[in-house]
Amino acid sequence: MSVRIAYLGQAMRLSLLLAAAVEAGADEAPRPAARPPARVYTNADLDRVHPFAAETGVSSVPAVTPGDAPPAESPEAPRRGRGEDYWRSEATRVRERLRALEERAAQLRARISERAKESEVFGRRRASSGSTSVTSLRASLAAVERRAQKTQDDLEERARRDGALPGWLR
Repeated sequence: MSVRIAYLGQAMRLSLLLAAAVEAGADEAPRPAARPPARVYTNADLDRVHPFAAETGVSSVPAVTPGDAPPAESPEAPRRGRGEDYWRSEATRVRERLRALEERAAQLRARISERAKESEVFGRRRASSGSTSVTSLRASLAAVERRAQKTQDDLEERARRDGALPGWLR
């Protein structure tokens, strides 16, 4: 007889004993008591507690009246940081820098495509004077693209911290 069968038999006996105990206890269990009826409040109750209304803060006076509040900033009020003219000129300057980087990236892409098209002669590429490998050109292209992205992100972060509106950078 395996251990599993022994445990299975004991589990069956235990479940039968528990079922019998539950049936026997179910007949003897007292029913829960009925809930008391909910309290209904009337106007008489409100009249009774009315003299204590001031204790809850109903008749308290606010410390600051609406007339004492400082005036809200008007739309014509100067913004913190540099103004719109500065950020528009800064965006133009960065766009010119990005345009130069994109031109450099386009040149590198053209050189990479030229290198890829060169025919192979007996398993070797034709060597040209002053040429660089395709892998170094791709590394240069990746560096130029990273520099362009960093320049754009730097402008946006500086403008955000200074409180410039996004439309000023477009």
